[in-house]
Amino acid sequence: MSGSRLVRNSPDLARLVQDGFAVRIVNGFLVVDDIPYVDDAAQVQWGSFLCPLDLSGTTAARPTTHVMCFVGGVPRERNGQPIKDLVNDSVEKWSASADITAACGFSQKPEGGYVDFYEKVTYYTAMVISPAQAVDPSVNPYTYKPIESDEDDGVFLYVDTFSSRAGITELNDLLALEKVVIVGLGGTGAHLLDALAKTPALTVHLYDSDFYRTHNAFRAPGAASLEDLQAGLTKVEYYTRMYSVMRRGIVPHPVNVTADNVSELLDAGFVFLAMDTGPDKKTIVDALTQHGIPFIDSGVGLSKDANGIAGQVRITTSTPGRSAHITRDELISYFAGEDAEYDTNLQVDEINALTANLAIIRYKKILTFYADIENEHHTVFVVNSGDLHHRYGVSDLVRCEDGDQHEVAEHDDDLEGLIDHVIQVEAIHEERVADTDVDGDVA
Repeated sequence: MSGSRLVRNSPDLARLVQDGFAVRIVNGFLVVDDIPYVDDAAQVQWGSFLCPLDLSGTTAARPTTHVMCFVGGVPRERNGQPIKDLVNDSVEKWSASADITAACGFSQKPEGGYVDFYEKVTYYTAMVISPAQAVDPSVNPYTYKPIESDEDDGVFLYVDTFSSRAGITELNDLLALEKVVIVGLGGTGAHLLDALAKTPALTVHLYDSDFYRTHNAFRAPGAASLEDLQAGLTKVEYYTRMYSVMRRGIVPHPVNVTADNVSELLDAGFVFLAMDTGPDKKTIVDALTQHGIPFIDSGVGLSKDANGIAGQVRITTSTPGRSAHITRDELISYFAGEDAEYDTNLQVDEINALTANLAIIRYKKILTFYADIENEHHTVFVVNSGDLHHRYGVSDLVRCEDGDQHEVAEHDDDLEGLIDHVIQVEAIHEERVADTDVDGDVA
């Protein structure tokens, strides 16, 4: 039992092991193997129970669902006929991995639900093995196999029960890249890390030479303590300390990326750029595109005007074979004051979080976690109007095929076309505001 902290801390799981059940913990699921059952040919077979674990820290909590799934087949009566009211085709059939996927689900709910996983497993065991023991009295589920658990081998310090409860474990596994890099740990970069830390990426490398200061705390995820601010940590040290309480594989690099060390990015599975404009940024973009390393560059361009803070955020994507649009249409600014619409000092926490989350959604679409019918490679969100503009995606290609070159040319030939379009949208929005009286009625 010493191989699993979770089992040691959970009396109900420990009792299952002590009874001899073959317990495994896989991707946040409880798996109980070697359960004898009868198949539709009235022969004894062996299958596994499967259900998501509910945890409170490192201890199993009371099950929140009474549903149990079964892997390997569909249990039957001793004569091969269905067991009355056992199988419920309407329940979700969970999957802990490709080879641990439910064949059917059960939905037996005692009054008040199950008090713990011991009661849940033994209740369903009694229903499934009774027909098997009627065929062969010698069979039982007590194999006393060693506990198998991935809880100490994964990136997280505690089991990811969110993915198992949500039924998205197999999709989450798509995010298990060996190396993801964030260049720049300002507001957007910190929010990128906040989202990436909750994915199973094996390592997340952080590059930034700046120190974590008081003003950083007001546009960063979480809440820094006074002691944190007085510690004199670099940003990468601070964030490594913060997120290492949840997961392994946060790798700090308290340096900026320049021509001298850009080669360190060339073995990454994906790179996020959340850095200031400057020649180093062009060096990085050129190196990544030349070597076919996929990346997303983000920019925030806000300004304070008479009506409040206005501006845009930008998400620009480069993937192998699809990077020409960045240079051709000058989508990324490299020099402050020259086409640097998306890089100003005025930044706000929720805008940084929005920018990071738009980038993360795009990243997860590329990895097929999310469905993606547009495959856009450039997105602009306009704060003033709330409009979200996607470019260099399927819609643009369709317009080209339809011969409608006007809109494509307007936005694809250069950045000014897109900016002009945004300005037009903003003008329409301002006209609507001007035509609306203080009671909200349109004039």
